[in-house]
Amino acid sequence: MKLKFIYTILIATTISISGIAQTIGIETATYINQFKNIAMQEQIRTGVPAAIKLGQAILESQTGKSRLATEANNHFGIKCKTEWRGPKIYHNDDANGECFRVYENAEASYIDHSNFLKTRTHYSFLFKLDVRDFTSWAFGLKQAGYATNPNYPAQLIKAINDYDLAQYTLIAIDQKKKGIDFIITPAPVQATDTLVKAATVLQQAPTKEVPPATIQQRDTLVTVAPAVKPTPVVQPASVQVTDTLVKAAPVLQPAPTKEVPPATVSLLENTKVTINHTKAVLATKGSSLLAIANQQKINLSKLFEYNELAEMNILDQDRILFLEKKQKYGGSEIHTTIGSETLYSIAQKEGVQLSSLLALNPSTGKDSILPAGQKIKLRLEAAQKPSSKKSKKGKKK
Repeated sequence: MKLKFIYTILIATTISISGIAQTIGIETATYINQFKNIAMQEQIRTGVPAAIKLGQAILESQTGKSRLATEANNHFGIKCKTEWRGPKIYHNDDANGECFRVYENAEASYIDHSNFLKTRTHYSFLFKLDVRDFTSWAFGLKQAGYATNPNYPAQLIKAINDYDLAQYTLIAIDQKKKGIDFIITPAPVQATDTLVKAATVLQQAPTKEVPPATIQQRDTLVTVAPAVKPTPVVQPASVQVTDTLVKAAPVLQPAPTKEVPPATVSLLENTKVTINHTKAVLATKGSSLLAIANQQKINLSKLFEYNELAEMNILDQDRILFLEKKQKYGGSEIHTTIGSETLYSIAQKEGVQLSSLLALNPSTGKDSILPAGQKIKLRLEAAQKPSSKKSKKGKKK
């Protein structure tokens, strides 16, 4: 019976990996299947998105085949730094013979990667981003200096999209709400032994007793050998790779659960507008300014300049961001305040340079809260009648 049980594990996991492999290849599918649980658990623990972690690991370790991954269990290319007291390996990277960290196992590398990002101040702004906004995370990592390759954000975003890694971020969000942790069991076998390795795929188990009807799993293993009481292998309902197993045992399908909201990428939600003949975009709070600048193909310094905005990493509130220099004067002569406005907010609403508004309204401070009904000049009176000047000249003729 025990042999039959182990054989069932091997067959079920191999079917799962094979389903993914049909889309992305057996090596990448095996890698993702091995490390997805530790990535999701680290998201719950520290807030580093599972999609970002898996995408970085795939790129940095070449799906576990790089020298640093195979000889040092270093899947993220993390260098020694001054505080590292563990084993070291020397490898040619940006310079020859650079010092890199050596870990006891790959899972330790995944954990240290989270700690590395979480404890360094120049990465702190990333944790203000939506965990689902992998676009801003990708550009933010480049901005903070994680990689020197200028194409790193694009490569990371492509990996996340190609391998459908965003689903693991959503699963981790859902599991965190339910109070379910991921049990991490390092694989004790060589990466080349696909079948045996499949049997050691990271498992997930609830931290508290849950009634059988509500457990989100497809547990064909329990029906084969109930006396063994194995830890159920969890494959959430939103993951397509378990479809084959569901068809094999339809009576074990889980009860419907609350649908997880789809991943939101703030940059894709931004709307382009034209205000006073000037191109702008409506940007949402929490977006990465660097990501917006790259998305709109504009230099970051110009984005600050055009919007007369102090430098920041993460957008502090929903804002109108101009993509070119604003006009000197407004489209109308007067702006009537509606309460809680400032000259700066009016400059953004009307698409007028703040310096012009200050010159036209000298008694009003830049950041003064204006009462409702106040009249703010947007144009010079003389500039309102260009046609009358031309008509006078015509009369002289």
